[in-house]
Amino acid sequence: MKRLVQLVTILAFCLGGCLGDDSATQAANATGGAAGGGVGGSGGSSGASGGSSGGSSAMGGVAGMAGSAGAAAGGGNAGTGGGSAGTGGGVSAWPNADNTGVPKGTALTKYTGPCFIKDTVKIDAVDATEACLALLIRAPNVEITRSKVPRIDVTDDKVGSVTISDSSVLGGDWVGGTLWGNNITARRVNVTGGQHSVHCSYNCTVEDSWLHDQHNPAGGSSHNNAFLSNGGSKMVVRHNTLHCTAILNSTGGGCTADLSLFGDFDNITDVLVENNLMKANDSSISYCAYGGESTGKPYPLATQVRFIDNIFERGPNGKCGVYGAITSFDSSASGNVWKNNKWDDGAELKPSL
Repeated sequence: MKRLVQLVTILAFCLGGCLGDDSATQAANATGGAAGGGVGGSGGSSGASGGSSGGSSAMGGVAGMAGSAGAAAGGGNAGTGGGSAGTGGGVSAWPNADNTGVPKGTALTKYTGPCFIKDTVKIDAVDATEACLALLIRAPNVEITRSKVPRIDVTDDKVGSVTISDSSVLGGDWVGGTLWGNNITARRVNVTGGQHSVHCSYNCTVEDSWLHDQHNPAGGSSHNNAFLSNGGSKMVVRHNTLHCTAILNSTGGGCTADLSLFGDFDNITDVLVENNLMKANDSSISYCAYGGESTGKPYPLATQVRFIDNIFERGPNGKCGVYGAITSFDSSASGNVWKNNKWDDGAELKPSL
């Protein structure tokens, strides 16, 4: 009976928007200034062109990492023209604690720069988690490498862009995206905390990264995702470990999916989801992935969405999520591709609406 109540509760979540439509007021940065904007479905739709997401994946010697070229700045299909990245033939090739985040042996110094970043800058080998509650990126071409930082906000799509690599991003108990906004490139990043690990509206590339351990405390009611878009385009999600870890609690909190594409504020289009590991959660994830097609959304049609070479973990119930691995994907829609996606035991996985 307890299990039946749990399943009914999860179904109710999906009917209400599949856990992707929470709203809250953004917190201030370390100086107390308001950051502005909404969360869980109100991160904005489209933004200005900018921020290259190209380049080959390289993971410091991890086997099987040969990522394809991504989208050029300001146009073109995300991931067009590139080949699939290999899985490396073993679990060790997937992003984890050993191959994401600040490289071992890196000496970090205390960050003394601004939390509200208005000028293009390169931040390297710092710990900014005590100096700032968030880094608000309001300048183009900001670079962050080999660092430990709080959540990153790039929601001003007219000017802001950031590339972060070999770093750890800690969202803490923030109700919103730990990496949030537009024009974001993240490679070999360990993302924890926050309601969503990555919340993207436009022009985001996430590669070779580990998204996990979102914030959803007992008594809370957040709806979590590892990667979330509530509408937008030009996204590349390639060779990541995507794991929405929250467990269904008594107050309605829990996961939506490892990867959720919802047409809440704009059309979902031009999204490449390639060579990722979708981790199982048979407690609160209804499905491990939502493919963007939903007649109940303001923008119900998803186009140019490509799922290629992904692995879905079966988990204890053999389904990845409570009900299955993938839903809301229309194989017949313009430009949509479902190719060589499999269960972790090698069996073929077919999409469903």
